Amino acid sequence: MASLNNRNSAERLKRLHKQNVVRRLLRDVLAFVALIILGTSGFMLIEHWRFLDALFMTVITLTTVGYGEVVPLSDAGKIYAMFLIIAGASTVVYVLGDMVELFVSFNFESRRMKDQIAKLDGHYVVCGWGRTGQEVTDHFLVKKIPFVVVESDVLLARKAREAGLLVIEGDATSDETLMEARIKNAAGILCGLPDDAANTFIVLSAKELNSEIVIVSRAANPGSESKLRRAGAKMVISPYVIAGRRMATAVTQPLVTEFLDVIMHAPEYDLRIDQVSLSASSPLAGKMLKDANIKQEAGAMILAVNQNGKLVTNPLPDLVFRGGDELIALGTEDELKKLAALASAQSD
Repeated sequence: MASLNNRNSAERLKRLHKQNVVRRLLRDVLAFVALIILGTSGFMLIEHWRFLDALFMTVITLTTVGYGEVVPLSDAGKIYAMFLIIAGASTVVYVLGDMVELFVSFNFESRRMKDQIAKLDGHYVVCGWGRTGQEVTDHFLVKKIPFVVVESDVLLARKAREAGLLVIEGDATSDETLMEARIKNAAGILCGLPDDAANTFIVLSAKELNSEIVIVSRAANPGSESKLRRAGAKMVISPYVIAGRRMATAVTQPLVTEFLDVIMHAPEYDLRIDQVSLSASSPLAGKMLKDANIKQEAGAMILAVNQNGKLVTNPLPDLVFRGGDELIALGTEDELKKLAALASAQSD
């Protein structure tokens, strides 16, 4: 919840900054318009010129182009023109200074984002910030997982930046763009584009640039799953297949659906499933599940164990933990933190 609040605060600050920029630009434009209206009205009243002549004289006076007077000015007109020149020059200096400040501020934000991306290590690359990508980044923000978004759509990239995310505006199928996202230092890449062919290109490029990277891809067409796996994707997810299964479960087994919603989407219950790595030096290594007293020590429940690439679900009490095991556990955030500490602790 704290992460969501921080994100909301960042979004509010971004919106306020954007609104401030718009207000300043609008104020600068209105200042010029007000000067033109004031100058035109003044020449019409003092010199009794027609509107077009007064407007022309105002414009050439404010811009100091030096075309000369429409007709010779009276003494009162000359005095008025001098005040108009001073007011116009002052306004121009102020507006130019404001524009330079906004330009420098924009470049500073752009440079700051590039510097932050250049420091990323062990992060995740999210390709595409559509509905799928937005769900991914929301989860990463809650879990405080570092990531960078690669988005080719100008509007979506701008919205992602306004939301306070690290964004690279470019084509994710390009090696140069992936290199800019520090693909060689990334822990994983998520291909969430709606085009299966584009996702396949990303998978091939990512695997070539970083052979150790974990790749998860979306597949709009179920027939593309095997191709994406052959290209190097560790996991391929089809939203339509998942949605269909979820709808069927919601009808036939509503309590199961409600339980999954509580675990995955209800932060007020503070219950989640997490993956914990077991180090070889942990006091749990070499012990049976029934002797490890994980429930008593941490409070979390072990749902499955991945040993040597084989996933053991609902492990038996006599299962022996080994260094390098991946534990799939259910518990609150505090319980999962205690389990993680226990799994990485040094054995006496």
